[in-house]
Amino acid sequence: MGFTGDRFIIYLASLFMIFSVFATSYNIVFGYLKHVSFGHSLFYAAGAYGVALLTTKLVPDMMLGILSGIALATLLAVAVGALTLRHSSIYFAMLTLAFAMLFYSLLLKWRNFTGGSDGISGIPRSSFLFTLSSIENYYPLLFVFFLASMILLNWVDVSRFGLLLKALGDNEDRFKFTGLSVYRYKLSGFMVSGFFSGLAGSLYALLLRAVTPDIAYWTTAAEPLIMTLLGGAQYFLGPSVGAFIFVIITTLTARVAEYWQLFMGVVLVALLLGARGGVLDLVERLWGRKF
Repeated sequence: MGFTGDRFIIYLASLFMIFSVFATSYNIVFGYLKHVSFGHSLFYAAGAYGVALLTTKLVPDMMLGILSGIALATLLAVAVGALTLRHSSIYFAMLTLAFAMLFYSLLLKWRNFTGGSDGISGIPRSSFLFTLSSIENYYPLLFVFFLASMILLNWVDVSRFGLLLKALGDNEDRFKFTGLSVYRYKLSGFMVSGFFSGLAGSLYALLLRAVTPDIAYWTTAAEPLIMTLLGGAQYFLGPSVGAFIFVIITTLTARVAEYWQLFMGVVLVALLLGARGGVLDLVERLWGRKF
């Protein structure tokens, strides 16, 4: 058994951890560099399909699958970043969306390789050293990846590299006077974001043991943005708080599936109007304590 005997609670906790890594990595682009990306579903899906393809077609080892998913996502992040980061504002957002939808179409149409709309199922949760057949057994490993990811992302947040990314996002013109390359730092930040997005996608595929092209659709790309806005992009824990709220709202409104997007929209609009900095900003103002 895992930390609790309730499989549903374990599943929700697993989703929260995966979404936290995804949203926190997305915030490197959104919160640090001040760029809105609608293409992070590409890296998330690349991580998921990297695991699925390697473990079902080549080597049934989940650890190697995670590495392949991360590698594929990182390579795509470098390629997409190299082509989009020279543009700004709406052009960058639309270009990232275009690449994500191109990848979605590839997954959908290349049926012989990706399974098309049926996707890939039966992803093994096993390695040469161990087998994690149940979600209770998979949860501790997922927790280790989550903890390690958040520690590394926090290190990025407080490191010189992270501070330079924030400075670049705050004022690109002044950043140029440091003598550092704006483009290289943007690309480096985008690559780190793609790396952890790919890890999140890999962990998600192993959680469900299946993956479909919908994971690359633009609606998936909007989810980390929503989570970040809910929690607060200016806080390191903001995306995680947003991920928690997102999981709770989608779970509570699951019985009225056709209305959950409306409810989420109402909550998001209310927060943006009442507290543009997200939930943590609202709590900080009410409590008078900085996070």
